Amino acid sequence: MQHSELGNILRVGRCFDIFRRQQMNNLDLHPGLTLLLGHICRNEGCSQEFLVEKVCLDKTTVAHHLARLEEKGYIERKISSQDARVRLVYPTEKARAIYPQIHESYNIFHEHLLDGLSEEDRREVARLSDLLYQNALKLVKEGQKTSGKEVNA
Repeated sequence: MQHSELGNILRVGRCFDIFRRQQMNNLDLHPGLTLLLGHICRNEGCSQEFLVEKVCLDKTTVAHHLARLEEKGYIERKISSQDARVRLVYPTEKARAIYPQIHESYNIFHEHLLDGLSEEDRREVARLSDLLYQNALKLVKEGQKTSGKEVNA
């Protein structure tokens, strides 16, 4: 049985990665780093755990990406004053300076992706894509319980 819907969704994601690389080639940041940086700029002082949830990556990968962003001078990590086990992430001025470029590339891709769709179709795409994401997240979380592994999605 073919699963063309899944293939199309995955291909859209790969196209988005390619587009982000094209748009950000002057920044020396791969798509995963720009994805994180966008969330950090929009959510200053967020926790690493928040980022794990938002980008659907495991804790180790997020920590590694944050270390790279810190080395490149885009973020600062600080220990939370409320809980010493929590590290909060803040963008630097360097990150704030490039955030408009990151944000604009997302907007361009989004508008081209939805080109030709009516407002009603756009709302339906939003509804259906949210449902697909929730179903995928549920499957991943159920898999964590049955595999005995504790991996964040």
